[in-house]
Amino acid sequence: MMPFSWRTTVIQVLLIFGAIVAMLLIAWMALHLTDAQLDGFEPARLTSPYFAYWRALLYTLIFAGWSAGLRLRSAPEEQQRLKHLGLIGFGSIILVELSRV
Repeated sequence: MMPFSWRTTVIQVLLIFGAIVAMLLIAWMALHLTDAQLDGFEPARLTSPYFAYWRALLYTLIFAGWSAGLRLRSAPEEQQRLKHLGLIGFGSIILVELSRV
């Protein structure tokens, strides 16, 4: 296994911090939309409960597959890699959901 250096640790912390700041910025922007901007989304809101069920099913299947893959991996390096991919996927899902109005 490759030893961690200070440089890689600092880069990882900065990337995580940048992702958190980006998510908070998107959420802040969504909260400050005016009524005129929200009127354009009215037709999409009528079908949103239907798509919410499909999104919940999709996210459940993704999580189940990720956790099954994590159990099947025996090497610690592979588990760590799969955990990192899971965190990236989870962050992507959070960004997508926060960007929706």
